[in-house]
Amino acid sequence: MKILLIEDDLPTSDLLSATLETNRYTIDAIADGAMGLDMALQWDYDLILLDILLPSLDGIEVCRRLRAKGCKTPILILTTQDSNEAVVAGLDAGADDYVAKSCAPDQLLARVRALLRRGGQSASPILAWGALRLDPALARVFYQNQIVNLRPKEYTLLELFLRNPQRILNRTLIIDHLWSCEETPVEGSVTNLIKDLRRRLKSVGMQEDLIETVYGLGYRLHSPPAETPPTVQAGSVTDFVSDDRNARGSALILDATERFRRSLAQRIADLEAASRSLQAGTFTLEARQATSREVHKLAGGLGTFGYGNASVVAKEIEDLLGANLGQEKQVATRLADLLDNLRQAIAEPLSR
Repeated sequence: MKILLIEDDLPTSDLLSATLETNRYTIDAIADGAMGLDMALQWDYDLILLDILLPSLDGIEVCRRLRAKGCKTPILILTTQDSNEAVVAGLDAGADDYVAKSCAPDQLLARVRALLRRGGQSASPILAWGALRLDPALARVFYQNQIVNLRPKEYTLLELFLRNPQRILNRTLIIDHLWSCEETPVEGSVTNLIKDLRRRLKSVGMQEDLIETVYGLGYRLHSPPAETPPTVQAGSVTDFVSDDRNARGSALILDATERFRRSLAQRIADLEAASRSLQAGTFTLEARQATSREVHKLAGGLGTFGYGNASVVAKEIEDLLGANLGQEKQVATRLADLLDNLRQAIAEPLSR
């Protein structure tokens, strides 16, 4: 499944991308609202993850314009906290659901899976074809009582067919769903991938041909066997990692976390400079608005990386800078206090 992530804070975007890619999703990440709108209208995505405060065009307007253009792709709004105003505005603009950036990764993944089910034809959490079972929650495939060892794109291809059982999928559509914009599949990539998937399934004893070639048009899922065996209970099967994706995903997540941690000192220093400018009366309206945008990104990033209390303090700073115009001295005093609170909160153990 292919997801468009529109998020302008780079560390947050990197962490979300790594988390989703580890769970077999293909990700296109963009940091600009207007560019994200163009990509959403140009490409066929299965889900859009959308931040609210974005450069060029805010997330609410992106959502509104997508729906006005007839785009039916499920949209999941990202919020810095469970802000009632932001949630209501997002849902009224056409979003399907929302999630706080401070939520645990498993909650984010569960909401993604729920929206993908809602946008597809099956409400069941398990995708089935005869004795074959694909469990999106585990990102694993079972045939009878054994796990099928699939590479990431083989898994994604199988999921695409199982979610579209009556649809003929041509090569262009398959490429759009399985390869990110940064990848360049060569001629024959789809054919080779389908051959690889067929071999993998045959290697575990599956005799039926899952995929039918519709010459001149593409591919589609064969009708399932008449006799469907009982559902395999995933919990009864030995836990198994089919490739090194978990290790690679963990490395990407650790790298994003470390880069975010290293960025905190400079971001706090920038806020201290803003506080001094407020005290001196040299803090322009433009600088105040720019600082407010940066604090918004900081609040979201802190929540995403597990600094729950620090995220709340950063949101207070954002609210402080967004109001109280003409009260620079009072704002500077309050900002200094909040910065002390922010440093203390960042030093606390992570909430996850």
